[in-house]
Amino acid sequence: MEILHVFNDDKFIDPAIKLIESVYPNSSLYFIIQSNESPFKYVKSPLGKPLILKGSEDEINFVKFIHDNKIKVVFFHALDFKKQHLVNLLKDEILKVWFIWGYDLYYNWPLFKKNIFEKETKKYLNINFNTKEKIIYNTFSLFLFKNLYKLENVLPNKIIRILKNKYDTAFYKAVKKIDIVVPVVPTEYKLVRKIDDNNVYGPFTYGCIEDILNDKINDNVLDARNILIGNSGDPSNNHLDIFKKLNELGIHDRKIIVPLSYAGSKDYIAHVIEIGKRYFGENFIPLVNFMPLKEYNQLVSSCGFVVFNHVRQQAVANIIAMSYMGAKIFLNEKSPVYEYYKSIGINLKGIKQINKNTLITNLTLDEFKRNQRILFDIYSRDAVQNKIKILLNVVNQQITSK
Repeated sequence: MEILHVFNDDKFIDPAIKLIESVYPNSSLYFIIQSNESPFKYVKSPLGKPLILKGSEDEINFVKFIHDNKIKVVFFHALDFKKQHLVNLLKDEILKVWFIWGYDLYYNWPLFKKNIFEKETKKYLNINFNTKEKIIYNTFSLFLFKNLYKLENVLPNKIIRILKNKYDTAFYKAVKKIDIVVPVVPTEYKLVRKIDDNNVYGPFTYGCIEDILNDKINDNVLDARNILIGNSGDPSNNHLDIFKKLNELGIHDRKIIVPLSYAGSKDYIAHVIEIGKRYFGENFIPLVNFMPLKEYNQLVSSCGFVVFNHVRQQAVANIIAMSYMGAKIFLNEKSPVYEYYKSIGINLKGIKQINKNTLITNLTLDEFKRNQRILFDIYSRDAVQNKIKILLNVVNQQITSK
């Protein structure tokens, strides 16, 4: 069985290819979407091949390539706009697997997107859902849309047009064609089933602890005092809300390290830097340039406290790495990541638990060791390779039932 992968050019792709090849060698085609013929920014693997998609003609030609080569399964790593088009063009008999990246789920589905920003971030982004939007974007309106075939003779034509316009999108059509959903954490799968439940679950992790931590795998941050906030320049980090909270607590004597090199608009990042410097002065350290993994690990090893205020699934690799090294982790209580890690016994805190006391005491040695054991069981190289084997079994079962 030959598998065709469709990626974006991203820092997680090389470790993913490495892991897949270690379990299922010489059986995959790896295509990296590009809008032009420039060299890849992140992907270094020689197995990664450019896929130039400038418009609909390129998409149609690529789908024809898949059909002509009788490829039975396509792995879509994230389901952004171009990949939605590819999914919707593929024949039904081709197995389609969606690896959720977070942004693709939350930013493409309005019922989720409207809830991912906290108060201060909403204020900056000028997000304020009016009464009409609140009526349209709720579970009842989604129920009506899904049951239009029963209600078309009951609902006014105007309501039907509005529901179709808001929900019957390329993303929705693509999700309905997906056969296997691969979330980053299992708790995220139930969100997809709110959109469509005609799919099955598959496991996968983009990298293992040994590769993520590299030569830092035996280090710990139990005595480190600095605070790491967020993992990117995307507003979904809700930086401004955390900055305000720390400022009100009078946390001004420790380094505040904030990665901003990945995602996010220039205006938003500039605003985050402005507010960070206003609150924390010289202790505010924004990371605005992409750093090699070893260099990044060296810097964050000074952080014994980590605050990720994402409502959506995000920063899981960072959470794994920092928790394995003994950092005290604070996550947004509304996040599926918080829900999952609490359910398996990881020692972490919610954002609401941030206060002067919780930001003073590091994890104990026992808490640190327990977290390490749990994480190694799930994210060691052996565990991650086993997930790939399970996923391939799920793929084979679904192909048989097609």
